[in-house]
Amino acid sequence: MRFLKRPDDTKAEDLTREVQSKVNDILTQIKENGWEALSKISKSLDGITPFRIDPEDMAKAWDDLPSNLKEALKVAEKNIRTFHRAQRNIFKNFECDIAEGQIAGMRFVPVKSTAVYVPGGRYPLPSSVLMGVIPAQEAGVERIVIVTPPGKEGSPSPVTLAAMGLLDVNEAWVVGGAQAIAAAAFGAGDIKRVDFIVGPGNAFVTEAKRQVFGVVGIDGLAGPSEVLIVADESANPKFLAADMLAQLEHDPSAKAMLLVTEEMLAIKAIGEVRHFLSDLKTASVASLSWEKGATVAVGSLEEIAEFANDIAPEHLELVIKEPDSKLELFSSYGAAFLGQHSAVPFGDYIAGTNHVLPTGGSAKFQGGLWVGTFLRPMQHLYLSQKAASELVLYGATIADAEGLSAHDTAMRLRRDF
Repeated sequence: MRFLKRPDDTKAEDLTREVQSKVNDILTQIKENGWEALSKISKSLDGITPFRIDPEDMAKAWDDLPSNLKEALKVAEKNIRTFHRAQRNIFKNFECDIAEGQIAGMRFVPVKSTAVYVPGGRYPLPSSVLMGVIPAQEAGVERIVIVTPPGKEGSPSPVTLAAMGLLDVNEAWVVGGAQAIAAAAFGAGDIKRVDFIVGPGNAFVTEAKRQVFGVVGIDGLAGPSEVLIVADESANPKFLAADMLAQLEHDPSAKAMLLVTEEMLAIKAIGEVRHFLSDLKTASVASLSWEKGATVAVGSLEEIAEFANDIAPEHLELVIKEPDSKLELFSSYGAAFLGQHSAVPFGDYIAGTNHVLPTGGSAKFQGGLWVGTFLRPMQHLYLSQKAASELVLYGATIADAEGLSAHDTAMRLRRDF
């Protein structure tokens, strides 16, 4: 492929030892001293002592919301729930007869409790409430607790509270950063520990999730947002420019890649980006990430697919003719958006797919947040005495090869009784 624009030489900062050390210190303090440490750390970093949000405040925030925003959130909730409820329906407990008297089976059981981290830094994110809570609800998780940092007024934004009210959330705490992850993982005061933690956050949140993994389960480690757009001569350059900027405005470290089959299309799209940036409200962020993290290149569809599969982007847009028939060329992505009108922001907010997706190439080995994230596949086995007797010789032979004599004995006993 031929590159028309590459990111500049400023490399994204790697997670420093300083961040790792600070996070480890926060986790250790809260693990050892619970609520006292949590309160002290939160007061120091966020200016508040953690507090539980009254469900009545969530309900009031919902009631006070403008009617057009209420309607939008209702549509989003309906679409997201419909998609995730359909996912739950694919998990069927089953048993299969392997041989006479030999039955193996599986049950899909939800985790008992999960924390959903809802970011609240640069922008209020009610969509993250919907994306984190709904799949957990549809999976059947008994206890769902939201942790979210305070806004400028010391409380989450009203629209974030309203989204909690829409979903009838009954436990939410105003606490953010690594300290929120520590409280969820270890417990602190009235914040009881959970079995699982989901949701994206900043570098401190991500590092905290990494360090508590094993004590609790996690959905993954989120990095900066990214999109890879594949376009041919049928694409509208305005659409391409707008879709790149929709990712780049997230964060100065966000990434957008435009890979096209026609050079003139790329040139037009770059021009449209510059035009949009002259009047974009978020231009201060988007222009910085455009310089630091934008890539534009020209190549054949086969070259582009090979490059995309190596990158394994969070979001993949196929703005090409017959995109559904070309999707099989692409094997690694968090979510794919097919056709001229399927812009990533529809998936971010309203269309039903989840926006908590793998980043930084991790789509090569994991997927995005879904109902299955919260379900544990639990296997079981039944053997009749006859079936056990018939398996003894084979099992004992393998146990002997491994040198595990008690395994051998445990199986042989079943043959004799």
